[in-house]
Amino acid sequence: MMMEKVFLGNLAGDVKEGTLRKLLEQQGIIYNNISMKRNFAFVTVKDKLSVEEVVKKLNGYTLEGSVMQAEPSNGRRSRKTNKIQIRNLPRHCSKEQIEELVNVTSQNPKKFEQVGSEGIMYVTFDTPEEAEECVDQLNDYRFEDGTQIKVDFFRNQRRSNRSNSNSNSGLARQDLPLRIVVASDYIGAVIGKQGQTIRKITSDSRARVDIHRRESHVPDTLVTIKGSPESCSKACKEIMAVVRQEADLLNRGDVPFRILCPNSICGRIIGKQGNVIKVFMEKTNTNIVVSSFDPFPGGLMDSANSYVDRVITITGSTDGCSEAEEKISEKMRQCFEQDASSFQFSAQQHMMLPGMPGLPLMPGLGPYQGMRPPMPYMGTAYYPGAFNGPPQVQQQPEVVQLYIPEKSVGAVIGSKGQISALYF
Repeated sequence: MMMEKVFLGNLAGDVKEGTLRKLLEQQGIIYNNISMKRNFAFVTVKDKLSVEEVVKKLNGYTLEGSVMQAEPSNGRRSRKTNKIQIRNLPRHCSKEQIEELVNVTSQNPKKFEQVGSEGIMYVTFDTPEEAEECVDQLNDYRFEDGTQIKVDFFRNQRRSNRSNSNSNSGLARQDLPLRIVVASDYIGAVIGKQGQTIRKITSDSRARVDIHRRESHVPDTLVTIKGSPESCSKACKEIMAVVRQEADLLNRGDVPFRILCPNSICGRIIGKQGNVIKVFMEKTNTNIVVSSFDPFPGGLMDSANSYVDRVITITGSTDGCSEAEEKISEKMRQCFEQDASSFQFSAQQHMMLPGMPGLPLMPGLGPYQGMRPPMPYMGTAYYPGAFNGPPQVQQQPEVVQLYIPEKSVGAVIGSKGQISALYF
């Protein structure tokens, strides 16, 4: 049975789910579920006639001093698929328990896929309508311990996060940068003569590419790619294709893909007993290795920079490595989103942690202090493509607090404060 949804907007900030339930009962409205957000909510009803009833009775209704807005919610209809994603599952809940819950509340689930041990499961149905029924029935379902699960269409996840402007996630999932490590010997080939190669890559992929400049020669260079997940992956694949072509000319053999990943989420990328990363390797026919804590001894990581990144190295064909990168990047976005929904940081904590230039603070930044700002190549680090890049925004004064290892503080201050006085 296909359910319908009604959007209730302009709610007072202190309106609770119980208040809405009481109002619906007073108005004689039969509903299936209420999904509360901040200042708005979605009410699931059985059919279009019920939608009309809710709109007629509640649109313009004054609730706790605010005039409500009620209208049909049609946003999901054009984006539904036959595959759903169940997130925020409690750790004590087994796969069998979830399967039983889905079977009780929906029809004909065909396939269950559990991703790692952090509480994410995909369920595939025969039709989008069956998947939608499961979404309506299970979204915001609460377990006895108070854990509230989130259910949505698999392909709709990024868009739903972007539309929720009141989320504590400061960075939309599709804007999460992809950071790769490229041997410095190949950076010239990636840039190309007068920047032609990098311009073509940004134009074809519609992604922004930042190449991090280093003061002294090091064997590896960091490259940050920003844009939609598809754009980031396409740019990464094109960059690595150029690198491998250059390596062939130099008779250096195959060059692996290397991705930076915050140490705090590497465990979930690997999975319990390596089950997540094993699945990635099997599906992409590649070999994937996660480095130890310090991936750049004497190189990109040094005593003056408290980075907490590890390197994920992918070897295999270019197509296989690119596919593995897509899966790993998607997993990283899921981890960021999950942590953003689990941790609440005060405004003071946000101010204490530096964000990336041009980007809002990373969701749940506390565990991800290794997300460092780019050091621009040749001043701007941006090679515009045919789309001319992002619009320019007037610069605002910015205060950045730096965290310096204790053993390096003396060098920053200098003898009798000479160095700090010179710059400050």
